[in-house]
Amino acid sequence: MHAALAIAATAVSVCAFTTAQTTVSISTDKDTTLYESSTGSLANGGGDSIFCGVVGFNGGFGKRRALMHFDVAGQVPAGARILGVEFDIFSAQSTAFLPIPAYVHRVTQDWSEGAVIAPGAGGAGGQSAPGETTWLHTDYPSANWTTPGGDFDPNPSFVFDLASIGPSTATVDAGMVADVQSWLDNPAGNFGWLMKTDEQFPQTARRLYAREFGSAPPTLRVTYLAPGQTGTYGTGWLVNGTPFQLDVFGTATGGATLPITYNNAPGPFSVGANFLSIGLDPVGTALLPGSLLYLPFGGPLISGDGFVVSGGAGASFFTVPAGFPGYLVSIQAAVIDSSPLGFSLSNAGVLLTQ
Repeated sequence: MHAALAIAATAVSVCAFTTAQTTVSISTDKDTTLYESSTGSLANGGGDSIFCGVVGFNGGFGKRRALMHFDVAGQVPAGARILGVEFDIFSAQSTAFLPIPAYVHRVTQDWSEGAVIAPGAGGAGGQSAPGETTWLHTDYPSANWTTPGGDFDPNPSFVFDLASIGPSTATVDAGMVADVQSWLDNPAGNFGWLMKTDEQFPQTARRLYAREFGSAPPTLRVTYLAPGQTGTYGTGWLVNGTPFQLDVFGTATGGATLPITYNNAPGPFSVGANFLSIGLDPVGTALLPGSLLYLPFGGPLISGDGFVVSGGAGASFFTVPAGFPGYLVSIQAAVIDSSPLGFSLSNAGVLLTQ
């Protein structure tokens, strides 16, 4: 075992600089508001705010839906695999005091942003002009939505609590990851998201910073692996108050043997095994509170090598199958201990074969 640790340590020192998933921030490259109108006469494509919810009284009664588009393919390399996505947005103004659920749907038709700047704070909209997206139009006045209020998947990709004032973050969700992956793989089908509330009550609208505001625009934080990259995902179970950590190193080329190290594992002496899967659960399945399984639950699991833990540390290796490029492989280690389940799980190691 000591020899294996020495070999792994040498390999890590050589390969560490090629190991890491990448995280990028992608702000909207176009955003606007759909203002409920039977004539499609209201727009605000060039305004510094977008709106979501239902206005009442001062702005008249009407629904507001925010449209947002992110150029994923322009900032993430082709062939990459999306591991996680977070969404940030900033509420500048609202008459409501409590957060409300916001429903984010994948848009199914292209739309234009336009340059109209609505007067005042923008909540009532401005007069539509050619090139605007409105409640009725994808490109005013000649191109229409199939359904007034926008064409979108009726099932939300994700739901999150939208603050009345201040920042809101939607944390990683399987639907978010699936949408962003599809936008990367098929840029021509990327029409962005539509964000709405349940639209049951007036005076729930939020004024949100748009890209034109200059700071705090709607933003995605996207974590991905490029072909050949290795990295880590999630957090291992706590062992004596510190997460059980798995790291995989090297370039995931077919036929390459990659070192795997384990630190802060249960011990001082124990045995463990790796489990592998094609794919990753970006949310994680809870086996105990705070204890997540990142391999797809119910999916095919492959038993990998066993290993010995000494003093909380250990090592093993994984050989990348040759002739199978483009596969996301996830590795999670289980080490026997005295916990309620009889074992503890590490975080996930991830690699994208090339």
